[in-house]
Amino acid sequence: MTQRVRWQRPLPGGEHATVTRVVGDHELPESGAETRRFRVDATADWVRARAAGGDVTRPAADAVSVSLPADAGLTRLRLTTPDGTTRLWLPGPAAAARIDAALDGDPTAARQLTAHAGGVAALAFAAGECLTQPGLCDLLDAVTAASDSAADDLHARRYGVLVGMLSTTAGPPTDTAADVRALCEGVDAIDAVGDVSVSAVVAEAMHRVTDTPRGARAFLADHGVEPRALADDSDGVFFAALLAHAATTRGLPAAKRCATRWPASKTFGAAKADAEAADYWARGDAWRSAVPTAADQSDAVFAYALANALYWTAEVDRGDSRIDELLFDGAVVAGREIDHDWIIGHSRFERARARAHRHRTSRTHALAIAAFTDAEAIADQWSFLDAWEPVYTRAIVASNMASARGNHHAAVGALDDGRAALSELAVPDARREEMYTHFDAQRHERRAILTDEPDQRRSHLEAARAQYDQLGFDRSVERIQEKLAAAPDHGDDATNGGVRDRQRAALATRQSLAGSDRGPALADIPALHDFLTETAPEAVGSPDPGVLPSERGGPPDDLPP
Repeated sequence: MTQRVRWQRPLPGGEHATVTRVVGDHELPESGAETRRFRVDATADWVRARAAGGDVTRPAADAVSVSLPADAGLTRLRLTTPDGTTRLWLPGPAAAARIDAALDGDPTAARQLTAHAGGVAALAFAAGECLTQPGLCDLLDAVTAASDSAADDLHARRYGVLVGMLSTTAGPPTDTAADVRALCEGVDAIDAVGDVSVSAVVAEAMHRVTDTPRGARAFLADHGVEPRALADDSDGVFFAALLAHAATTRGLPAAKRCATRWPASKTFGAAKADAEAADYWARGDAWRSAVPTAADQSDAVFAYALANALYWTAEVDRGDSRIDELLFDGAVVAGREIDHDWIIGHSRFERARARAHRHRTSRTHALAIAAFTDAEAIADQWSFLDAWEPVYTRAIVASNMASARGNHHAAVGALDDGRAALSELAVPDARREEMYTHFDAQRHERRAILTDEPDQRRSHLEAARAQYDQLGFDRSVERIQEKLAAAPDHGDDATNGGVRDRQRAALATRQSLAGSDRGPALADIPALHDFLTETAPEAVGSPDPGVLPSERGGPPDDLPP
């Protein structure tokens, strides 16, 4: 059964409430007064209980009865005990009927649920209390399949929603490792939402709610998470998150103590040699393997190994969660211990870019632009950093922000400003050509929106398609093909009809366009961490020193040969 008949919710002061749905003929429409009734029993006496649009009675000091009328949706019950106030969500008859209909494939019911809840994120938290965990994931799948804007919204907020469920009492229970994994993997399985990493969710929640390594261990224990098992499942990335948390909250000594609890499979000399010989993609893993055995070395040697481990892990991870930013923060702490400018500069720079890309994915364009500006300012502080990457991506995001507001002329202006800014920077020729081609493609796509002439519209779209294809931007090519296939008098509303046949993964990163074309979508920066925007090992103008180069600070003097 998707909708629970009985469930528990936490109360202030360590108490809890048991919610029981009272099943009977009163739930039937033919009763003439269809209602949903609930009894809420607590391990503490109630001081006050109120339900918007429902009748509340108190059959006992530690119990309340709630009756919700036929038109009641998801209803908030506010409860006050001697230790504080909390709220519970109860599904009224209308909400229960829409949930069942949405799960049966009714898109109208799914959209109504989302609208009445105030958005898909709010729906996830409210419905998560009274549905089974698989039922919640099935419902989110249904509402995102029914609405592109809901799909975009949940894609943008998926990590925030899941982290909130782990770090607060809101939403479904996450008391065991199985609960946590099932929730994250259930959302990850939703086609329209995008990838979800269990380790990234847990790491971000841990960083959000704890400020000591001991607090982190207690948080993991409260959720039944065994750190080493999660690190093994995440190819060691969670180990890096633990090290970064220790370093940023209590400094290098705490990170060293964390490392000593981890098994070392090699001597430091062997682990260091393997790390120095590792290729770009394996470098983070190799340096993580060196950290436990480096804990037996001097503080300087340990800081050097830790800085490498955290930096290179974050460098190749690049997802939509905050874990990369946290790892770069830890790398800065380790780098400062040995005054290593290269790691400090690169980590601060990449952290700002990672923050910008996260805000870009969340469609908080202004914050993304501010973070790209921070990255540019950081690049100006060190000769070994290039400012043109954040200048380029900032221009793309500024253009998208203007289009999202319906101002396509300003969007073209943002592209022109970006081109002018890049013309004053020492960008390698091949890289400059790629960026200019991307600007030109977006300019053509926006010009296609602005023109009223069908022939000109088609000409702009065909030019944009050719340039996107030249860059290898497959999702953008696919979007342009949809627009070309649409009749000229239908405008650019590509979210109706044929969009359903596209891969949902390509849809997930698009902006919520509210049913009208607002220009090039977020997918125009493909995953933001591939091709033009990622520091790749073969990228022109992107130094790839392997390990932190000695000519830019070098290893500590006492690093073993």
